[in-house]
Amino acid sequence: MATKRQKTNREKVIECLSTLSKSIFNTDALGVSANDIAKQIDIQRSTVSLYLNELVRNGDAIKVNTRPVYFLDEKIYQANKSEFDQVTQYIQRNDNDVIQDPFGELVGSEGSLKDVVDQIKSAVIYPPRGLPTLLVGESGVGKSFIAQLAYQFARQKKLVTGKWVVLNCAEYADNPELLSSILFGSVKGAFTGADSTKDGLLKEAEDGYLFLDEVHRLNPENQEKLFQYMDKGTYRRVGETGSVQKSNARLIFATTEKRNTDFLQTFLRRIPLVIQIPDFQERTRKERIDLITMLFFKESQTIQRNLWITSEVVQILIQNVNEGNVGKLASIAKLACAEALLHTPPNVDNIDIKLDSLPNDFLKTININNISMTKNYEIQIHFKSQHIKSRNTIERDQLYQFLNEFIKISMAFSINKITETHYYKQVGEIENQIIDYISFDLRKTKANAFSEYLEQTLKSILSNLYINIGITQFNSSANLLTKLIIYINDYEDDQEVDELNETILILKQKFPDEIQLAGRIVNAVKNQFNIHSVVLYQAFVFSFIYSQNQKMIDRENNAIIITHGYSTAESLASTVNRLLGSYIYESFDMPLDASVDDIVREIRAYFKTIDITKPLIILVDMGSLKNLDERLKKIYQGSIAIISGVSTEIALDIGNKILQNNIDKLALQQSTKDGTPKLTVIEPAKQENVILTTCITGIGAAKYLQDLLRENTNGKIKVISKDFYELKKNGIKDPIFSKYHVKIIIGTDDPCITEVPYLSVEGLINRDIGDPVFMTAFPSEFTSENLADMNSSVVRAFTIDNIANNMATLDPTVTVKQVENCVTKLERSLGTKMGVYLKISLYMHLCFMFERVVQGEPNLDYHNVRKFKQCYGHFIEITKDALSDMQHYYSVKIPDSEIGFIFDILKNRVDLSNIE
Repeated sequence: MATKRQKTNREKVIECLSTLSKSIFNTDALGVSANDIAKQIDIQRSTVSLYLNELVRNGDAIKVNTRPVYFLDEKIYQANKSEFDQVTQYIQRNDNDVIQDPFGELVGSEGSLKDVVDQIKSAVIYPPRGLPTLLVGESGVGKSFIAQLAYQFARQKKLVTGKWVVLNCAEYADNPELLSSILFGSVKGAFTGADSTKDGLLKEAEDGYLFLDEVHRLNPENQEKLFQYMDKGTYRRVGETGSVQKSNARLIFATTEKRNTDFLQTFLRRIPLVIQIPDFQERTRKERIDLITMLFFKESQTIQRNLWITSEVVQILIQNVNEGNVGKLASIAKLACAEALLHTPPNVDNIDIKLDSLPNDFLKTININNISMTKNYEIQIHFKSQHIKSRNTIERDQLYQFLNEFIKISMAFSINKITETHYYKQVGEIENQIIDYISFDLRKTKANAFSEYLEQTLKSILSNLYINIGITQFNSSANLLTKLIIYINDYEDDQEVDELNETILILKQKFPDEIQLAGRIVNAVKNQFNIHSVVLYQAFVFSFIYSQNQKMIDRENNAIIITHGYSTAESLASTVNRLLGSYIYESFDMPLDASVDDIVREIRAYFKTIDITKPLIILVDMGSLKNLDERLKKIYQGSIAIISGVSTEIALDIGNKILQNNIDKLALQQSTKDGTPKLTVIEPAKQENVILTTCITGIGAAKYLQDLLRENTNGKIKVISKDFYELKKNGIKDPIFSKYHVKIIIGTDDPCITEVPYLSVEGLINRDIGDPVFMTAFPSEFTSENLADMNSSVVRAFTIDNIANNMATLDPTVTVKQVENCVTKLERSLGTKMGVYLKISLYMHLCFMFERVVQGEPNLDYHNVRKFKQCYGHFIEITKDALSDMQHYYSVKIPDSEIGFIFDILKNRVDLSNIE
C-alpha cells in the first residue's frame, strides 16, 4: 500500500486560509492574519507570511492593508461577498490607498534616499508641468531608474499621459548638429540628407517626460535652445526660422559632472532642483545588503536555482564596490552566478556563490582586511518560494526578540510578579543590550541629512519637555534615540505581536508621564516617515526614556564634553556614562569650522535645563577655544573649569570623582597630570613566514604537498606539513602559530583557521583562485610570471602518475590503473561527473590511503563514525563496491572511518542527495 504523501507547508497555508476565511462569515473581522494561520498549523509566522504574499501576487488571495495585515481566500470572497460586508466596505473606502507607490521599488526610499524621493515628488506635482530636475551622481548609482520612477509617479497621479522618452547625450557629443535635430527636430532641406520635415524628441515626449542622460555633453548652443524651451515652452526645429513649435514635455536631466564646469550658468539657473544621488558606499549597510540581495534574487529567478551567497562574498561586496556603484554590483552578481552555474551539475538546485565565483578583475582590486569571521552575512535565496534569509532578516528578528523580552517583563510587573525596582533593572538591561547592538553589532553608518534632521527634532522635543519628566541629557538622549528609531524603521514589518497592545495599556496606567512623552515623540516621528505599528515604537521609546530617566541622580557638579566632528563627543560621553553606570556627561558635537559663538549658542540651550549655580566642568578636544571662558562667565553663575585634550582616561577619572562628589581644583589638576599621554612602542615579534600543508588523508599526503611547494619556490619560502585533525582541533592556539607566521594553509580540506587564508588543492592548481592568495601573502616573492611557471610544475606534479610515483611501497604502474578504475566506478554509482580538480584531490587521497592501509598503519580517527554509518550507509556500500577490486588485490579491508574521509572530500563538491 502506497504511503500517503505529506502536505507541503504551502498546501497547509492554502487549506488553512480557506477554512478560516469561511469561519468569519457575517462577522466584523477583516480577514485572517498570518499569526492566526501560524498558530493553527504550527509553522513559523514568517513562512506563512511568505506564502500568503505569494498567493496575493498570483491572484489567489486578497490583502487588506490594515495593521496587522489581513488576508482572505480570493475565490471564497468572490463567491460570498455578501458574507464579507465589512471587508467590501473597507476595500471600497480605501481603494486609493492600495495603489502602490512606484518609489516603493527603490531600495532606500524610506532611508538614505528619502530626501531624494521627497524632492522628486515635489518636482513632479508642481504646477503647471512640474519642475525641471537635474540628478547628479556617479555612474551606476541609479539616476535613470529614479528618473523613470518619477515618470511612473506622475502617471499614477494622472499628471501626464504621454510617453517616457530617453536620450543619452554622450552618444552624439561628437555631432552636436545631429543631436540638435534629434532633440528638437528638423525641417526639410535644413542639412544634407534632410529629405523631409521631422519632429524631435521634445514633440515625441509631449504630455510625458523627456529624460536627457549625460546632459553635460550638450554643447552650449543646445543648452541655450533648451533653456529657452524651459522659459517659454517653445523651440525651433533645426533650419526653422519663421514659426515656433510648442510642447509641454517635462524635463529630467542626469549627469556625472559634480563641478558643473560643462554647463552654462544660464542653463543651470533654469533648473530649480538639483538632487545629489548618494554613491553605493554612502548608502546604509542595510540598504547595501538589500541591493545585493535584490540583484542576486533577480539572477535566481533567471537561472531558476537557489542561491547561497557566502558571508565573505557579501562582506566583500558591501565594502569594495566603489566605481560603478549599483550598476557594477549588478554586473558582478550576474557574472558570479554564471561562473558558479558553470561549475554546478545540472541536477543540483543549490548554487554556492563563493569568492572564486567573483570576477577575477574585481578580486584583484578588493581589500579583505575588514572581513568578519564571527558575524554571519550569508544570503540564502529560494527561487520557487521567493524566501530570502540574510543579515537583514536576522537583524529584524533581533528587533522582535528585544520587543518580546520587554513585553514579557512588563506583563510580569503588571501582575506583581516582580517589583518596580526589579522591573527598572530588567528594562535597563534590555535597553543596554539594544543600544550595544545598534552601536557595535550594526556598526555606525554615515550620517545623512535625514538622520541629522531627525536628531534635531528629538532634541527639541526632549529639551522642551525636560521640566515635566526630569530628563536633562537632551543631546546624548537624542543621538541614541535617533539611532534606535532608525533601527526600528529599518526592520519593523507587519507582523502581529502578542500582548503588545495590552503592554501599552499597562504602561499608560503605571507610567503616564513617560508614556505620554513617548507618544509625543512617536507622533513627531510619524510626520517624518512611514510607521507600520505606532504601539511598537511607543514600547521601544518608552523603554528608552524610562531606563534613561531612572539613571538620573542629582550631582554637585555639571559636566559636558565638547568635540569637533559628528558624534565624537556623543560617543565618548555615552561610553564613559555606560562604564560609570550613571549619567555624568552631556555631549556637544560641533562642526570642524564651528566658531566660539556657535558653541556658546548650543551650550546656552543646555543651560536652560540645569542648575547653573553648580560648578561646571568642560572637557574639550583642543585648546583653540581660548575665548570660551570669557563668554561663558556672562551666562553661567557657577564656577567653570575647562580642560583641553579630552580622552576616555581623563573623562573616566573625572567622572568617577564627580560620582563620589569628590571634585575640586586640586583633584582636577591631579586628573590632568595623571592623564598626560604615555608612549608605548610594541615591536612585532620576529616570526618566520611559512606555508602550512595539511591533508585529511594523513601526514604522507601533507608531506607530498610540502615537497612540491618547496621545489617550486626554490627554497625561498619555508613549507611545513601538519596533521589535519590536530590542526583543526587546536585552531589558532596550535603551537605552530606561536612559532611561525603562517601566511597560507594548503590542503585537501579546510581546517577552519579563520585567521589564515586557506587554499584547497583545486585552488592551488586553478590560477584564478591561487594566484591572488599567493600574491597577497608573499607580494615580494611572487609575480605573475613565476606563478605561471610554478603552476605548470604543480599541474605536472598532480598527474596520477606523479602522485603514485611518490608513494613508498605500492607499484605505481598498478596503482595508476586501479585508482582510475575506482574513481570511474564511483562516478557511475553516484550518478555524477567529477571535475578535473576534484579528481586530483580524490586520486591523491586514494593513493595515500591504500598505502597507509597496506602498510598496516593505524586507522585515522573519523569524527563521530557511528553517526556517519547510521546516516550514510548507502554511500558506504557504494564506495566499498567501487574500491572492491583494490581491496581484493591488496587483501585489505577499507574501514568505514576511511570512507568517511572520502565522503568529506565529496560532500561540498558534488550532489549526494540522491543516494540517501
